[in-house]
Formats: sequence, C-alpha cells, structure tokens
Amino acid sequence: TQAIRAVGNIIEEYDIDKQYPALGFGAKIPPTFEISHDFFLNIGNPDPYCQGVDGILEAYDTAQKSITQYGPTFFSPVINHIAKFASVYQDGRQYFVLLILTDGIITDFEETKQSLIAASNLPMSVIIIGVGHEDFSAMHHLDADNALLRSNDGRVALRDIVQFVEMRKFIDLSD
Repeated sequence: TQAIRAVGNIIEEYDIDKQYPALGFGAKIPPTFEISHDFFLNIGNPDPYCQGVDGILEAYDTAQKSITQYGPTFFSPVINHIAKFASVYQDGRQYFVLLILTDGIITDFEETKQSLIAASNLPMSVIIIGVGHEDFSAMHHLDADNALLRSNDGRVALRDIVQFVEMRKFIDLSD
C-alpha cells in the first residue's frame, strides 16, 4: 500500500483522466480459482480501470481479500500486456508506466528480459519496487543502469526502461 501510494501520487500528476488499469499476477482468481499471471485487480468489474490512486488501492485491497496468492512468479505476461497497449499508441501522445511490486522472487527471468528488450522501443517504462527483506539481485540486473539489458540470445534493449527501488532503503519496514 505504501509503495502504491508513494509512486502513484507522483505519477498521477502526469495523467489527465486519472484512469488506471491495475493488474495483478501470480494468484488463483475467483470464481474458478484458476492460476493467473495477468489479471485486472478489480475482479468481477467489467471496467478494468481504477479511478486514481485511491481506486487502485481499493481494487488492491478487495483483490487481496478474494484471491489466493500463488507462485511461481512470472513478470513477462504483465509486461507483455502493457506492451500491447503501448504498441498501439506510438504517436507521442501516450506513455505507459508499469509499476511492479515484488518480493524479489522471479521465475521467468529470461522471458522477462526478452519482454523488456522487446518493449524498449515502446512508449513505456517499468518501475519495480522490492518489498520485504528478500534477495533483490535479479531486480538489480533488470535495472540496466550500467549497460543495456541483453538476453541470452544476444538481443539488446534499445534503452533502459526499468527503474528498480528497494523500498526498505526509503521506508522503515519494521513497523
């Protein structure tokens, strides 16, 4: 909640309509409780958009009460979802920011790198916030500040689109 509010309040100032599709990943979703790695947080609502940061927090809270979190953790489906949006809006009038909250565990690391490399030519950025006290070394690698992201097949990102932040470095998590 702290991470959503902290980043959302900043980003919200750059959005005119304050309408956000809020996505979740790695959960069993009602009513069938099938595993999903790409679902809208406002489960059961036909409109995937949330009104402002408060709407995102409301959808997040409601989703947490109705889903069962489930691993493994895959980032690539949700990155690809936002990349599809961004690929439609390449006229410079839209820019997409994907905020991923993670505990540091990522199962599809190579697929995530490939998705980020493919999205590096699109009007989008990804902010990854590490929550908790897990090992975030993989997230640091995705944030290619020193060298552009490179996949195992040799493809290289056109630009760095990822910013990783460890929340515990900025907020006391002992409360």
